[in-house]
Amino acid sequence: MSIFVAWLVCVPEGHASDAVQALIVRTNPAHANRIDIHTSKPGANGKDAFQIVNKDGRLQISGANPRCQASAYGWYLKHIANQHLSWGGDQLTTDLPLPSAEIARSTPYRFRFAYNYCTLSYTMAFWDWPRWEREIDQLAMQGYTHALVTAGLEKVWQLTLRELNYPEAEIQKFIPNPAFAAWWNMGNLEGHGGPLTQNLIDGEAKLGRQIVTRMKELGITPTLAGFVGILPSNIGQYNPKLRLVPQGDWVGFKRPTVLDPTSADYPRIAAIWYKNLHEVYGSPSKAYGGDLFHEGGSHGNIDVTAAARAVQSAMQKASPGATWVLQSWHNTPSEDLLRGTDPEKTLILQLCRNMKDGNNGGPLRTFQNHPWLYSELANFGGNHNLYGGNHLAASLPSHFLDPAKNIGDMAGLGLLSEGVETNPFYYAIFHDAFWRDKDIDLAAWIPAYAERRYGTANQDAVAALFILNESVYKPAGMQEGCTESILCAKPARNARKASTWSTGEISYNPTDVIDAAESLLKAAPALRKEATYRYDLVDVTRQVLADVARPTLAAAMDAYDHKDVTEFKTYAKLYIDLIRDTDELLASDAHWLLGNWIERARAKGGTLAERELMETAARRQITTWSSKPDALDDYSNRQWAGLMKDYYLQRWLAFFTIHLDVLEGRKPAASIPSWHQDLRAKEDVAFASERKKYPTKASGDTVVIATRILTHYAPIARKLWGGRNQGDGLRWQLGNQGELVFDVSEVFISEGTYQCIFQWETGENALRIHSLALYEGDQKITEDIHGGWTGIENDNNSYTIRLNKLRVGLDAYTLRAAVSGEAGNNSQGILKIKKLK
Repeated sequence: MSIFVAWLVCVPEGHASDAVQALIVRTNPAHANRIDIHTSKPGANGKDAFQIVNKDGRLQISGANPRCQASAYGWYLKHIANQHLSWGGDQLTTDLPLPSAEIARSTPYRFRFAYNYCTLSYTMAFWDWPRWEREIDQLAMQGYTHALVTAGLEKVWQLTLRELNYPEAEIQKFIPNPAFAAWWNMGNLEGHGGPLTQNLIDGEAKLGRQIVTRMKELGITPTLAGFVGILPSNIGQYNPKLRLVPQGDWVGFKRPTVLDPTSADYPRIAAIWYKNLHEVYGSPSKAYGGDLFHEGGSHGNIDVTAAARAVQSAMQKASPGATWVLQSWHNTPSEDLLRGTDPEKTLILQLCRNMKDGNNGGPLRTFQNHPWLYSELANFGGNHNLYGGNHLAASLPSHFLDPAKNIGDMAGLGLLSEGVETNPFYYAIFHDAFWRDKDIDLAAWIPAYAERRYGTANQDAVAALFILNESVYKPAGMQEGCTESILCAKPARNARKASTWSTGEISYNPTDVIDAAESLLKAAPALRKEATYRYDLVDVTRQVLADVARPTLAAAMDAYDHKDVTEFKTYAKLYIDLIRDTDELLASDAHWLLGNWIERARAKGGTLAERELMETAARRQITTWSSKPDALDDYSNRQWAGLMKDYYLQRWLAFFTIHLDVLEGRKPAASIPSWHQDLRAKEDVAFASERKKYPTKASGDTVVIATRILTHYAPIARKLWGGRNQGDGLRWQLGNQGELVFDVSEVFISEGTYQCIFQWETGENALRIHSLALYEGDQKITEDIHGGWTGIENDNNSYTIRLNKLRVGLDAYTLRAAVSGEAGNNSQGILKIKKLK
């Protein structure tokens, strides 16, 4: 057995039973005095294992350490007692059924890791101790071995920089708000959302120590922040002899600098860091995170291999036998860096956003045979929409446990989604896979899940889950998180996504979601009292509204292009109603309230000024993110009651109003581009600085609201989706060819007049259209020659093609457009074709 494995399985038992007994009391007090907890030997090959047995009429759970014992209780709740705990509601009873035979399970995975840095800001920035206490209990019951901890680093930095003679005023400028601390800890920015008061810094330190202490009690190894050389960008002014490598900018933010780990000063400063780190958290840990040269960071002339060796050496001196945990994203860590690390003391989290087959568009890296974890990344920014790789999660053994696949030392699984309080269906499968060495049979698992989640395997609810499992939870390929709701997008005629890096495509049939919502609603008479059912009914009904926004916007802008005022008003109103009804639906369940996010943020502060500071950061993170126009705008968009109505609705109202003003002649078309330019500054100032108080308790009857919404919108949605496919047109991408060619043999199927509209979607350059011609084979049939334009706004981008006589031969019809890019060829979009008569 390697040293690496040995330190994990030989966790001191301590008062294992006491810690797990306390967990049971917190989770379900009715079970507390009816369960016996025993300490047993580790499983085969040192793997975690547990046993559950009926011992003389009492439930007995056994495991080698608190983590295994807690996992036994978690498995018992799910698979014997049919009870359920989740981020999206609980279904618990006081029943304590006993197993008919002994249950013994072990995990095939040495490690199960929780969170990436972004998770801790997008999901947990404002959590208090009671919320963290519940989370740690659930981590233990799922069987996590490790979890990343960053709360409290503010204090570590303060103490360390003081010892480096860095001025107090500069320390204040360097430390950011917890809402943005993830990117500070990754070396991407400094001070954003601050400055923090001493009270706030001390509060985070206290919280961090509570988190670490409880994790250790339950057998979870806290992964603390190792020192990888990150220092304030201006540290050289106060320590001029340091050998520093400037790191430039990250999305417009000035990055901290990096101290050369091979320099003579590095071991001294690393020792200061670890001393303060252990003082703040109470003791050393056996795992430390930290990435060298993260996301585009520069290593200058540093010998990267030697630097990695120096970082790991300092870590070992601070905590002998500790493991360096590295995140692998894009090309990091480099092969040179890996050569400087000891595989026995290194663990790599391979972030995988491909929810179809578990890779990132190419072969999985094997990291020179260093241990690595498949780490799911299903959520970016905490965005809300149904999404997840159910089928991948169910088949993890087939993907990763077959030695013949030659994927190196695949040592476990990681939960690294940036927002984790979403999609309980997907995460339930992922967590269940921790304790299975064979694929999960979803046909049997889904009805059992319904029974756990709702208290009964209601046939209509089960049917809804099966529909979702084969549609929105079965991605067609790799994408960056869920397909976002365009209701949350910055208004644009071609809005297809809310954030910069997400996908704009829907890979599933939206009518499947309508079918699932209606099936789930049929279960209301039996299930409406269950909080878990109401959460899911909100979530699926919300998705129906989010999806139908796409063809609704397209129909509104079609009407705008045709100068049809009546039809434009109809679809613009429908779009606005979608946002209002989404807000009302979300308000009916406490999980979907903006008020809870803001109130948690304000609760961090002890004074009015502190509460105001935290609220501003909370509002800014989920909207404009930074204080300036950049690619981070709306990255953390959320569908929360209050946010839908007071943020997204207001800008879409303004969007449709200015377009109507142009249609009805009150304003010139040139006013639309200037409106877009003004939007960003106005919304940032307005929303981040507002102090409207939002509800923290649900209002309205979810079932009544969902019934009204589905009765009204389901027929509309089916009609709109039936009349237009996602994208509703032929894709084009401009290169250097000067001509776009489209096969329209299946479009031009009858004589008549066709309207062809070019619409830009993405890219830095607008498209100029010079002419559009219809060909039958090599023969030009007809042509519309005039100058057109499509970009953020459109001008004469509609072309008319008259087909007088349908072909009698077998030649294909093609449309050929003479085009050019405006100042470049980075442009893509769709060609919409509509038969007029």
